[in-house]
Amino acid sequence: MGVLVLLIQCVAMFAASLLVGSLPLMFKSAASGKRLKAISVFGMGILVGAALTIIIPEGVSTLYEALPASAEEGANMAIGFSLLAGFALMLCMESLTPHPPHDPSEVTPTPDDETSPLQSPARRNSDDRSRPLPPHLDSSTPMIPKRLHMDDSSHKVDTLFHSPNGHRGLNATLGMVIHGIADGIALGASSLSARKSLGLIVFLAVLVHKGPTALGLTTTLLSLSLHPSLIRRCLIIFSCAAPIGSLITYGLVSLFGHQSSHGKSSSVDRLGWWTGISLLFSGGSFLYVATVIQPLSEPHDHGHDHGHGHGESQRDNGDPTIGKYTRTALLISGMLLPVILSTVVGGGDH
Repeated sequence: MGVLVLLIQCVAMFAASLLVGSLPLMFKSAASGKRLKAISVFGMGILVGAALTIIIPEGVSTLYEALPASAEEGANMAIGFSLLAGFALMLCMESLTPHPPHDPSEVTPTPDDETSPLQSPARRNSDDRSRPLPPHLDSSTPMIPKRLHMDDSSHKVDTLFHSPNGHRGLNATLGMVIHGIADGIALGASSLSARKSLGLIVFLAVLVHKGPTALGLTTTLLSLSLHPSLIRRCLIIFSCAAPIGSLITYGLVSLFGHQSSHGKSSSVDRLGWWTGISLLFSGGSFLYVATVIQPLSEPHDHGHDHGHGHGESQRDNGDPTIGKYTRTALLISGMLLPVILSTVVGGGDH
């Protein structure tokens, strides 16, 4: 029964990520605005709340219940090491994965950049001096060459994979896939917990977080002026990451737990032990994603803008940002949501 529920959750996660991530490809206004930023900040709060109030405490409880009382010292070491391992792995992945530029001036010029409202004439003149322009960049109808490229064979799309912006897009996708796998580990481990409602709570938390993440990936790839079919491929890969991670985690923990249960240490619940380790590992990775990759104390707009307004503010390009009080309220609300869900959904588990 647990596997069936997990499969349904995986399908729902894949469909939600793919659908939400495809919105900017269909509607240009779907990737901008204060509402999207508010959802993203709320999702960050959910990650922190889920890690600190649900996943880590449940991992600690599961680990202690799986071991005899005489093994308390070993359990303490396992708790700290698991949290550190999850945090450190995300740190290594984030540090070793190249990132796409946040500055539009670092992106290779394309026909779309000629008409982009984000690029000023002064910046375009500066770029003109630093590198040669493509032959068609000064065309009076810059969208026509782009359309011709879109109608070419798949060889043109493959060529974009090897372009500078294509490499940046693939690097961005790789980083988001790693984060998606971390979400999957949390969901897969929670599905094995003795607390039946834990899987549902983690699923809801991950689902709310993945919507803004998918939108962020698509808008990043769009800012690199990549081919729409290439963006869809990257989005599909990202959408598969969390479901695959959850299924692999579920399978490995079940395999190791059942195999070890036939060993010498009959007093140790190996399935519970591995489940607790996985929960703590995912808790550490959640904390890194929410507090380091997307600092809670700073605005979400690429991690560089500092919003200090009381309500709303605007960036230089006219895109509205969230004031610090609104942002703080959204973060706190997101942190409290897992606690509320745990009380409502899981009140009768213990």
